[in-house]
Amino acid sequence: MMVAHAGSPDDRFAAALAVARGGRAAERRRELATARDRYAESLELLGGLDETPLLANVLRWMGSVCRDLGDIDAADRSYRESLAVAQATNAWSGQASALNCQAAIAQRRGDLEGAAMLYREAGRLAVQAGEIRLSGMIEQNLGVLASIQGDLTEALTRYHASLGAFRQVDDEEAVSWVLNNMGMVLNDLRQHEEADRTFTAARNIARRLRNRAMEGILLTNQAEGLIAMERWHDAGLALAQAMDIAQGGEERGREAEALKFLGILERERGRYGRSVAHFADALDIARQVADGLLTGEILRERGDLRLREGDPDGAAADWRSALHELESAGASRDAEGVRARLASIRGGGR
Repeated sequence: MMVAHAGSPDDRFAAALAVARGGRAAERRRELATARDRYAESLELLGGLDETPLLANVLRWMGSVCRDLGDIDAADRSYRESLAVAQATNAWSGQASALNCQAAIAQRRGDLEGAAMLYREAGRLAVQAGEIRLSGMIEQNLGVLASIQGDLTEALTRYHASLGAFRQVDDEEAVSWVLNNMGMVLNDLRQHEEADRTFTAARNIARRLRNRAMEGILLTNQAEGLIAMERWHDAGLALAQAMDIAQGGEERGREAEALKFLGILERERGRYGRSVAHFADALDIARQVADGLLTGEILRERGDLRLREGDPDGAAADWRSALHELESAGASRDAEGVRARLASIRGGGR
């Protein structure tokens, strides 16, 4: 049933713009349910009006909120609608942004080849539109894709390009995003001291901008290197703060990430009972938000715990499940590590 709207088209457009701005403000505060409601209200006001770049933007913003709330199918629908409107209105920037978001969904679903193709097309349109910041975002996402596939050198190259773009437009918040991703790669390369410095620099930016959500992400990822350096106390403090931030927000995936590292921390300290509980809680949340990559990572770590507990059959069961999730997510480097673990079990090794 069509809903009647009072006021002229110009009045409705102005009202939709004001409501959408309220949604953006709520999203920056990570009040995601509020942002979703504001975007829905804005879309209602725009209903029946001529298609505009604003409509494409609100649809894309709605998609990103749905994605962060764990509703991937709704996010995908919104991104596709956004792309169609951007194409109809010849908005290159809007098309590039929508394609970038669609690529993130393809990546989440494990279609890394499709994601790479979408990112490249988004990058081409962003350059045409002269969108330096958007080009930086796409370079960063290509870096994430390379990292998932295990090409850490390519990932760092992409991150440096992204960092240059964000610094060119003086976007400190975006710089903190890239530093976070660079820190994760440095930890993968076992350059833990350098990773620690990188995360600390990013946290300084997040604190200066009063971005609690980003600080929580950084604390979680910084803990990985602290655990590797056996700085148990520092890692515990970082994860306690990260959990406090995650539980105060609406992104359950962040809570699952912190719980995963709490499980690793307790395992490395020999507190196996606590480790089991943290992994179980993390796994429940990761499955609820349909994050296959995170699910695979948790199962891999729990398998390592079970082997230490003297349960090779349990370890092998977790690793087989982890392998399925990681392969589905396209995480080739992580999947190879799990295959090596399974081979050691079959060969009688520990």
